[in-house]
Amino acid sequence: MLLGPVADNAVFRIPAARLVVRVASSVGALPRVERELRVARWLASQGFSAVRPAEAVEQPVVDRERVITFWEEIEDPRQATPAEMGALLRRLHALPAPPAGLVEPLEPFVRQRSHINSATGIDAEDRDFLRDVLVRLQAAYADLEFALPTAVIHGDPHRKNIVVGGDGIPVLLDLERFSLGPPEWDLTVPAVYRNVGWYDDAEYAAFTDAYGLDVTGWEGFTTLAAIRELRMTAWLAARTGREPRLIGEAQRRIASLRDPTAPRRWTPGT
Repeated sequence: MLLGPVADNAVFRIPAARLVVRVASSVGALPRVERELRVARWLASQGFSAVRPAEAVEQPVVDRERVITFWEEIEDPRQATPAEMGALLRRLHALPAPPAGLVEPLEPFVRQRSHINSATGIDAEDRDFLRDVLVRLQAAYADLEFALPTAVIHGDPHRKNIVVGGDGIPVLLDLERFSLGPPEWDLTVPAVYRNVGWYDDAEYAAFTDAYGLDVTGWEGFTTLAAIRELRMTAWLAARTGREPRLIGEAQRRIASLRDPTAPRRWTPGT
């Protein structure tokens, strides 16, 4: 049973074996996949609730230029509530430093230029605008002074990457962007969700209450929020060539980036 998209990773479920199989589309993904497995095993050693590799299988498996991994299935999953996300991220950010070399420093702009360059469904002027925004935000990020100490961070803790199994325990998924970096990077995601209309004020308050901090009070928040919005826009725009149905939403997001004061009412790019 296919569970996920095939652009970067196809995700299949094998119910009889209670396994989930991820298939990366290129052998070039091998270093990343090996790192994800090491991170998952380290999180397990810390007693942290994250997706677990299937240890009965020697992996990763490379077959016909594809990289295949096997993971324990989470039974009866549902999306975590904002409060559950906040509590899990608080525990994540409090973990001890991992062994040297296990986790790389955060790269907030990874793949952004390639996403923009491949956004063939939007016009050249919009692509040039996104490139200009990227350069401006790279400079702004370099000048940030973070308030929180460096920690292990998920890197992309959106609402599909934290689920709750049938046992009621929240579980962290998708460790591809797991990094060492500022916790503010993770905390900005739900704040941006509120900005674009995906969380209401009560949901965001539930997240901040559970975590114990509202990142919007930090002076660097607007820069991180702008970077997150660019990433969300570039990722979606990169799909417009093969999915023309997304062109209108990409244009809506680009118009928002052109006017930072404009209300944002974005549609998730599923």
